[in-house]
Amino acid sequence: MNDFHDWLFQKQAFVEFVLEKNLPKASDETHLNEAIKYSVLNGGKRMRSLLVLAVAEIVEAPPIAIENIICAVEFIHAYSLVHDDMPCMDNDDLRRGKLSCHKKFSESTALLVGDSLQSIAFSLLSSPSLQINPKNQLQIIHILANAIGIEGMAKGQALDIENTNKKISLDKLMVMHRFKTGALINSACLMAVLASNNYDKKTLDIIDTYSKSIGLMFQIKDDILDKEASQEVLGKTPGKDEKYNKATFLSLLGITKSKELAAKYYEEALTVIKPFGDKAYYLASMAELIMTRSH
Repeated sequence: MNDFHDWLFQKQAFVEFVLEKNLPKASDETHLNEAIKYSVLNGGKRMRSLLVLAVAEIVEAPPIAIENIICAVEFIHAYSLVHDDMPCMDNDDLRRGKLSCHKKFSESTALLVGDSLQSIAFSLLSSPSLQINPKNQLQIIHILANAIGIEGMAKGQALDIENTNKKISLDKLMVMHRFKTGALINSACLMAVLASNNYDKKTLDIIDTYSKSIGLMFQIKDDILDKEASQEVLGKTPGKDEKYNKATFLSLLGITKSKELAAKYYEEALTVIKPFGDKAYYLASMAELIMTRSH
């Protein structure tokens, strides 16, 4: 476990370095660049980036490709949080223990921050410097575009909004979170595989199954923490799911069965990566980290 903690410390520092390196510089003309930097570099667990790096331990990929995928994933994630916190969405004043972007700056700035981060993400993925097969590069761009649009994150958010104050089935809830939370996690892991110029379909299929299990486990854990964690630990306002009568795993299953379901997906994730042998160590450790996190 010490080996994983060392790896985690080093990789988190690496992620922060490459994010800052690829952010726009400060500008005297507008507050937009300042707001972008504030939204990306205001802390965060960097779970999606760490999953990319854990997959990169299994496949051989050009470092520049992995760096750009990390930035694209984190910029898209930050954009989704900035928009998610806005009054027209979840209306949250806090994010990671600090003022949300729209509270720190303005609603119009927050909207432009999200738009800009999405644009930067695709600029990085379409860069000719990625050193990977052009066909793979197009697949990477295609996967992320699908993951955040009407067959991904945006659809999941729409389902979440439209099903507030409604009782829905577990199957429908699972579909919602496969889109809202799972799609970006899944795409992050798949992009890391596709960054390799000599990946095989079996590896892609294993990582696809692993990341889908991780995505659902991640969301179930989020629902549990919204109930159990304090604002100081969580870094955002807890209890909002219950307050606004959101459809969650807890509202459908209760806390005990929700924890059992999270454990089921955790075991599924560990089982599917067994063919990787010792190379699966960091993927398995990431699954454990997500399962046991406190915020």
